[in-house]
Amino acid sequence: MYGTYQQQDRLTEDEILQRMLERRHNFAKLDNNRGYQHTFRKKSRWELVRLSLLIVGIECTYATETALVAPILLGIGLPHTVMTMIWATPSMAGLLFAPVIASVSDRLRSRWGRRRPVMLALGITTLTGMLILPNGPAVGELLGLTSVGWLATITTFGLIMSDFSAETSNGLCRTYAMEVCTIRDQARVLSIMVLTGGIGATMGALFGAIDWNRLGIGHYLGGNDASVFAANWIVLFVGLLVTLTSFAEIPLAVQETEPMLRPVTQKMLLEEVKREHGMSEAVEQDDVPEVVGFKQFLLNVLHMPRSMKVLCLTQLLSHMSYLTYCLYYTDFVGATVYEGDVRALKGSQAAERYADGVRFACLGMALCSTTSSIYSVFIERLIVRFGARSVYVGGLLAHCFGMIMMGLAPYKLVVFSCCALTGVMYATIYSIPFLLISHYHSKNCFVEVNGEYVESIERRGFGVDVSMMSSMLCLAQLIVSLAIGAVIDSVGSTIIITFISSAFMLCAACSAMAILYMGL
Repeated sequence: MYGTYQQQDRLTEDEILQRMLERRHNFAKLDNNRGYQHTFRKKSRWELVRLSLLIVGIECTYATETALVAPILLGIGLPHTVMTMIWATPSMAGLLFAPVIASVSDRLRSRWGRRRPVMLALGITTLTGMLILPNGPAVGELLGLTSVGWLATITTFGLIMSDFSAETSNGLCRTYAMEVCTIRDQARVLSIMVLTGGIGATMGALFGAIDWNRLGIGHYLGGNDASVFAANWIVLFVGLLVTLTSFAEIPLAVQETEPMLRPVTQKMLLEEVKREHGMSEAVEQDDVPEVVGFKQFLLNVLHMPRSMKVLCLTQLLSHMSYLTYCLYYTDFVGATVYEGDVRALKGSQAAERYADGVRFACLGMALCSTTSSIYSVFIERLIVRFGARSVYVGGLLAHCFGMIMMGLAPYKLVVFSCCALTGVMYATIYSIPFLLISHYHSKNCFVEVNGEYVESIERRGFGVDVSMMSSMLCLAQLIVSLAIGAVIDSVGSTIIITFISSAFMLCAACSAMAILYMGL
């Protein structure tokens, strides 16, 4: 990927990397009580899975929310326009606070590390929100607030807590995983995160496809929706616990005072390769972790290099397409494919058809998640074989084609099978963009001039850039929430979402052609 410098009398790049890691591993073992030596060794697949289990809970939460929040809000009595505006509230919170939280995390000097304390706080908030979200009417009755306005407010409060915290945790979990892995393990852990995330999303979708009332569980937990969220709550709690206890972070203060406990970056490796091969007389460089203050954080956001701008634009358009699909897919299937009515009297045929449609849509979303998991296993090999550009653009166009087919032929088999193409796209947008950011930061290069990559002199926080990428989801959700509901109400049919989603993804594919891939 970066060149191996293989000559008869020279060490390969991998051999030089292994030597650098062994020196740091042996140094860290001098104090086993701190447990930092794991940072400098290759991790097993099970260890990478442990790092990824929080993603299982987060993706399960996403699937549950996307499947049930729209029916919950519409069931309260809200029109599509108001319902979608409520979806915008966690997006606004994410745009305002997610990058700030990431910046605070970059500078956190806790003995427990920089990422895990923040992930713990966000995890507790998510779990609390998931208890409130499906139980808005019960909470309102307990407080004596039973009007539609108050029920919508209570439900919105739970949605903000769960959705905003889950999305912010998503980026931080990826940052934490890449920081405790060697540079050769970073691509592996991202691929496994997509795989395990697909499993989590499949679980969330399947939870929604179960008729919990018929099983008798719903009567004890407060209804079908509350039962789905309860099952999701357990998955998220277990994932949070396992990931937070997987590996100790090396605190920022320790990295600043002990150079041998600083993780090996791609920049350090290339400097050592040059020194080893006589191309530089410099000694091995140890990158001091950048502590990006709030002022520098704002400069990072306002003065992004072109490569980051194009990457963020592509991710924004991709999420706008995906959210147009996933936020309205269950309503689309229930209302258009099954010809049901969410506002029909409970127990009527129209209401039953809508409920059957929502459960069938959950099966489609489960297929999407399963396909995403399977595809993620092969995506790294596909990048090596065809290059990141071809894999990225191809994954986006797969979803574009699937959405067109759904709109032209809104039948059960079509709307179900096309979800598999969306799964290919989902695995793509949650792996390649983060891999590219890691690629940029490891080489400290964001610009290409005359075919050569120029090293950056600007300080950029890795956590901030990952968070900005995650914030594109919040911005996309804000745009989609404020606009698409009014479009649906004006057209009078949810079938329009398929064509809108396809148009957004076609624009994203065009933008992906202009991304700086740096040989990836």
